[in-house]
Amino acid sequence: MVSKSGESPTVDVSRNADSLKREITTLQALGISFHQIVGGGVVTLTGVAIAITGGGVPIAYLLAAFAILLVSVPMATLGATMPVLGGNYTYATRLIHPLVGFANLWLFLLNITTMSLYGLSAGIYLRSLDPWFDPTVVAVTMITVFAVANFFGAAFSSRVGILLAVVMLVAFGAFIVMGLADVRWDDLPPALPDGLPGLLQAAALLTFATGGASVVAELGREMKTPGRSIPIAVIGGTLFAGVLYVLIAVPAVGVLPIDDVAGQPLSIVAKTFMPGGWWHFFLVGGAVLAVVGTMNASLLWGSKGILAAVDDGWFPRGVGAVNKRFGTPHWLLLILYVLGVVPAFAGIEMSVIASAASFIGQAALIVTVIASVRVRYLRPDLYAVSPFRVAAWLHWTLAVVGIGFLLYQMYLLQQNFTRGVWIAAITWIAAGAAWGLVRYGKVKRVAAARAAGRALDGPEAAGAGPAGAEAAGAGLAVEPDASRRRV
Repeated sequence: MVSKSGESPTVDVSRNADSLKREITTLQALGISFHQIVGGGVVTLTGVAIAITGGGVPIAYLLAAFAILLVSVPMATLGATMPVLGGNYTYATRLIHPLVGFANLWLFLLNITTMSLYGLSAGIYLRSLDPWFDPTVVAVTMITVFAVANFFGAAFSSRVGILLAVVMLVAFGAFIVMGLADVRWDDLPPALPDGLPGLLQAAALLTFATGGASVVAELGREMKTPGRSIPIAVIGGTLFAGVLYVLIAVPAVGVLPIDDVAGQPLSIVAKTFMPGGWWHFFLVGGAVLAVVGTMNASLLWGSKGILAAVDDGWFPRGVGAVNKRFGTPHWLLLILYVLGVVPAFAGIEMSVIASAASFIGQAALIVTVIASVRVRYLRPDLYAVSPFRVAAWLHWTLAVVGIGFLLYQMYLLQQNFTRGVWIAAITWIAAGAAWGLVRYGKVKRVAAARAAGRALDGPEAAGAGPAGAEAAGAGLAVEPDASRRRV
């Protein structure tokens, strides 16, 4: 299209992301990572995993943590090398292709529906205290409260997360210490009651509980020192969570008969060895806070990839408007809020939500791991000064083995999908494909304008890739980082 003057119209390449505030510290990033991993997953899915593999749950947690650690190191190198906004979207866009980035984002959006999983789980635990609590009402109320909290800014939300983490650690610590003392060590249930397939299927499901640290990369734009904070949060958070989960799982399977705890919340087994006051504290300060902490973290990182996609032209600019006072994308938070409460109202089973979300999350991880390898070769200038690097042979080994694990676990997870899940997934993918085709022309125009230098992003904004100028222009500028140094 050409204007009356004969010149091409100016393409708006300004970014809503420029209004975000850089406030998140390394400690706060670790707190976000902690809450995204140690939270809704362990209190919601331990009973589900027991129903699948019985006494093998501690081993299943080890396998799940191992699988996530394989891909955590490549992801940490990528986050330290290129700290950006909305990592899962931006890395795929800049280092593979804009269409891959959009597809990754579109699938990743479904993970936000897990807020209903967390809220329903909290309602079930609260109902253990008093039958008056309705899980659906609890879920909607909690999602609403934390959506409002996130509206007031990332720093406020992450400070709340640190406070919740301290209380939660005390509660889980009490569960572990008292529970281990009550374990029937001479009569532990068999680890493989249904053979190896059951154990591997449980481990695949539990990767949902152990794989949340990668979302820290979504917040690179809002971190003070992302090159240091992202590796610490991703690797440190995963290691800590893996150990904690195994210690929680041992009492969960070793105190009561398996039939009494299979498919049940941790409150059932906790009530047998925790005094009344401590049991109430575990329910509220441990299980419930774990759930709401993860919910808070989900809202904190969930909008970042969409905001980056808005700035690239995939969605109308107004959708990504950032509140000037609080520096938060209020319309995106509203969209996430709606995605979060719909499954609760729809009455979808928690195990179905978890399996689908874990499947999608692992697909997104595969794309990110591929991008982590490509950054070594497409941006050697940035990788040479990254605060966190690994040898090429180790990087490739971890990437190949990790992707193999993820693909196998995706195969196991899809075996539990119902017909309704497949219909919903196909409908969502079809809607995304249609939207992508409609908006891709706009994205290419924004990309071309940036590649031509109309956006004053500096030389680091033009990362070359297989899509040429499109990939270069669609990517966001690498964020400055005080911790970046030549090593």
